[in-house]
Amino acid sequence: MTKLSVCIPVEPGVSPPLHLVGALLENRASDLDIIVAYLDAADITTLSEIADRDSRLKLLAPASANMSAAGLWLHAATAATGDWITLVYPDDMLEPDFPSLLPYVEREYPHADALAWNAFQIAPDASPHIKTNVPLPIVHHVSEVDKTQMLQAFFQWVECQRTPRMPFGLYHGAIKRSLRDAILVATGPLSWLTPVPQYEWAARVAVFAGGFALANRPLSAASIEPFRARRIPSALQGFPFDASLGLTAAIAEVQARVLHELGAEWNGFNEDFVRACMLDCMLEHDNAAFLPKCQGYYAAFHRMPGGAELAPRFQPQYLSQPPADTRRGVYGKTLLVDRFIGGARTAQDFYRVVKMMMTPIAIITENPELLMESANPNSLVPAA
Repeated sequence: MTKLSVCIPVEPGVSPPLHLVGALLENRASDLDIIVAYLDAADITTLSEIADRDSRLKLLAPASANMSAAGLWLHAATAATGDWITLVYPDDMLEPDFPSLLPYVEREYPHADALAWNAFQIAPDASPHIKTNVPLPIVHHVSEVDKTQMLQAFFQWVECQRTPRMPFGLYHGAIKRSLRDAILVATGPLSWLTPVPQYEWAARVAVFAGGFALANRPLSAASIEPFRARRIPSALQGFPFDASLGLTAAIAEVQARVLHELGAEWNGFNEDFVRACMLDCMLEHDNAAFLPKCQGYYAAFHRMPGGAELAPRFQPQYLSQPPADTRRGVYGKTLLVDRFIGGARTAQDFYRVVKMMMTPIAIITENPELLMESANPNSLVPAA
């Protein structure tokens, strides 16, 4: 049985994942397969040629052109047959040696069926004129995480930012195939009705996972784009938060709907959630869009029980551009590096550069033989 299935949904207007597929398939001994799901109109000619040469690349039958993003994710995830399953987008990067970490996790944490790490968040259109940094953890061990802590972090917004501080899920995380099956069995007609499927998977993983393991070493980089608000009313009648307001509201809709399906009430309307909504607004740097967004959230608060008491805490400040952060070097257990280190613009560029600075997987798994096998005399030569 294959150890890892990597799902890659190719949404409309996105180029095929040629670089990502090439990097993952470079090691012929890597115990993985790649599941590419795409819509009917996609051009997969080059991918088909690669699949003819390497059976680890599997191209699914084209999906209907009107399939939603959440539907495309399901199309890929249900086709996965590996012991573990993860999902990334075509412009993202995943650690090519990741499959060799999974036997170690299974041995050290046999009850864990969800594995997470903090993926690098890289916006390819970020301005190099605004100095920012990216934290690299200087620890690399794998540790166990308490489930109650993850449930509180996700559903109650404990210590959140704009989004819950809960890294587990299918997107830039990994789950055992048995957990995927348990999640799919428990879905119903209200499931997957969201433009942010990564958070619905995260919600269901938080609920159904039996054990959580966290890799302190980042294993991927995500290519991120600004959230695009869209009018998709909640399937829960009268619920005031949805994707028309912003990303934080879209996540709240996912939380409430998933809990409703499971017979529970959403209790995430609290001070932490109001702060997350405030941060969502402060990340809106278009002055013309900032005020309507704030007004939308403020009105939604008043449609919730207790909203009149919490609404005065909602006081977002307008910022015309992202704030600069010129800090570099070691801070606590992280090394702060320049966002554009080595001239990196994309997520794949960034991961290629910082991979040289991170602990090899073979060291984490205490497998020096793997380290010698993967040694490449050209690995320190930057790509042209």
